[in-house]
Amino acid sequence: MLSQVKQWRSRLRLLSKLTVIAIIVLIFAGSYFYLNKNRAIDFSLNNWDETTVTMRDLRGKTVVLAFSYSNCTVRCPVITVRLTALDEMMGAPEDVVYLHVSIDPEMDTFENRKKYFSLYDLDAVRDSRWMFVSGEKNELSRLWEFYAIDIEKIEEKRLPEGYYIEYTPKLVLIDKKGAIRHEEDLFFEDNEIVKKIRDIT
Repeated sequence: MLSQVKQWRSRLRLLSKLTVIAIIVLIFAGSYFYLNKNRAIDFSLNNWDETTVTMRDLRGKTVVLAFSYSNCTVRCPVITVRLTALDEMMGAPEDVVYLHVSIDPEMDTFENRKKYFSLYDLDAVRDSRWMFVSGEKNELSRLWEFYAIDIEKIEEKRLPEGYYIEYTPKLVLIDKKGAIRHEEDLFFEDNEIVKKIRDIT
């Protein structure tokens, strides 16, 4: 009888250990599939200062991603002004990066992108958290498609640049592991976005 009790106790201990192992495996498996399902697509593009930027380079940073173009006179200024306001509300955290992705690679030259930041009193030389990347159209197209950004270039001779671009406005929050945590249009509440950024930073 005593030996049977010992056997049952031994089996229970083994079962407990196996249960713990199974739970750990499930947790890691769930985390792995979540990260891969929601992982931000990698890219290799050039920043306004001609340095190469990849998504992998930004691991360890919270990325606030938006789409823009340097000749934009309506939607993009609103995006940039709101991002600067968010940054001020958070106290300019060093581990938060603001990534503008070009939708107009033909006109978004290094010089034009640099001038774009100066319009909003952003010193991207001193504050490298502000990035504006562009590059080959096929590389950018991968991002546009991945984030479902529709783009239409419309001729408008009354504008100094002779055109404007209609596109899908979107703000994307990416955590330090490269997982997409939130997507938003431009009609967001500042306090809510600040909370979401802080939650993943």
